[in-house]
Amino acid sequence: MTEKANFPDLVRKKPKHRGKKRVLFHFVLFTLLGALLIAGGIYGNGKLRAVADAQLDAMRETLLSDTANALVKAAAEANAESNAQRTKISGGLSSKARTVKSTLSAMLSEGAGNEEAITYIVDTLIEAAPSRLTAEDEATAALKAKLTESLASQRESLISQAKTRVEEQVGALKMSDVRQSLNQTEKDYPFMYYANILLIAGAVFLALGLFLGYVQFFAGEDFRKKTADIVEPMDYLLPFFLGVIVFTLYPMVRVFIMAFQERYKLTGEFNGWGLGNFNDVLFGVNTKLPQALGNTFIYVLLTVPISVALSIVIAYLLNQKIKLRALFQTAYFLPMVTSAVAVGMVWKFMFNGDYGIINWLLSLLGRSKIPWLTKPEFSMAVMVIYGIWDSLPMTIILLISGLQNIDEHYYTVAKVDGAKAKRIFFRITVPLLAPTIGLVLIINSISAFKVFNSVVVLFSGTPGPMYNMYTMVYYIYEQINTGLEYGRAAAASLILFGVILVFTMLQRFIQRKWNYV
Repeated sequence: MTEKANFPDLVRKKPKHRGKKRVLFHFVLFTLLGALLIAGGIYGNGKLRAVADAQLDAMRETLLSDTANALVKAAAEANAESNAQRTKISGGLSSKARTVKSTLSAMLSEGAGNEEAITYIVDTLIEAAPSRLTAEDEATAALKAKLTESLASQRESLISQAKTRVEEQVGALKMSDVRQSLNQTEKDYPFMYYANILLIAGAVFLALGLFLGYVQFFAGEDFRKKTADIVEPMDYLLPFFLGVIVFTLYPMVRVFIMAFQERYKLTGEFNGWGLGNFNDVLFGVNTKLPQALGNTFIYVLLTVPISVALSIVIAYLLNQKIKLRALFQTAYFLPMVTSAVAVGMVWKFMFNGDYGIINWLLSLLGRSKIPWLTKPEFSMAVMVIYGIWDSLPMTIILLISGLQNIDEHYYTVAKVDGAKAKRIFFRITVPLLAPTIGLVLIINSISAFKVFNSVVVLFSGTPGPMYNMYTMVYYIYEQINTGLEYGRAAAASLILFGVILVFTMLQRFIQRKWNYV
């Protein structure tokens, strides 16, 4: 008798759901991460408070001395009838300045309060004010008596006013002002400057961790599995989102803020909020932005249409069934994997007025040599020629991809109907390739608006032979590297962003009018 097959062993077991372990892992991860971020924020706020206290201690002595001295001096000089008398009163007050300063420092170091310190300063200055008024005549003696009596009667009022003003100025010091005054080279600068951000991020992660803890220990099995299915993609997306936030979103937001901070410095200091940066780059004396905008627009309008038109023709030819087609496609793509600086140097030698290959070819046609790189009138031509060549590889690859997605049946039917190659190209290929053409137009336009490498390499680091080839990105680079005007550079960046956005939207509007079929 044969044994029965063990059918249960042949049945594929259902994989065990890892929801419980996944939720537990993220509970621990987010809780620890949130706790660490909150600890960093608390530590940063503590250090920032210590810096604020140090600044208050440093300014307290000056505030007390200057405020009390200004009030007593104004009250004393109000009794004088001539400049000579005011000079003597001021001299009497100045004679006690060094004594007041040294005594005040000792009092503050011993823990004296504001009222005690102000009382000492006011009493000392009231006594010193009439000290230079010697009784040479009755008028001076009368003034001295009057001054002594006036200051004595105003003593309590002067002390009260000085105390109020000092407390107002001390209270006006905000933590945001202290944060902005921090030096980036200072120890624990990131913790102090981003303390509030760390606290917010820590609170978010801690809240997520606590929620997952509730799911892990108190929720039902089904809810735990659903939560695990939601959490799993976070393992893969979170690093990407962090990278986007740190390296893309934050710089964009920071540039937008910096554009409205006038005369911004890397230390975080700036003169105030407003549109001063935009006014400087657009209408300032000797600003190069209008020239940069004009050059960039001309470059875009010349380079993009020509490069796209040439790419369509070349891509169409490379897409035909010819021998060594893969070799030709690779040859056109090789510039994409070559160093831009190295390629630029080669073109610089090609454009050389004395021994460049371009002038050599022109000489074969009987033309005289052209000073491509030394005469301003040829600078735009140099840029456009190089820009067209530089944009061909990627454009050709994209267009070949679009051509290969066109159904061959269209061509078969057209050939059966007797259509010529020219008619097939303009009636079938170009219309069906229109979406790809629109894409490469937008990509090439954005790239052309950001032209920079070719300017630097072709013209040896200067914007043209006579500084006539400023482009938008070169202008931004110069503001940062040479002028150290970071606010103006940020404002110019926003202007460039607006120009590219408007240009792109205009292109998309025009493309909607195209008839693709």
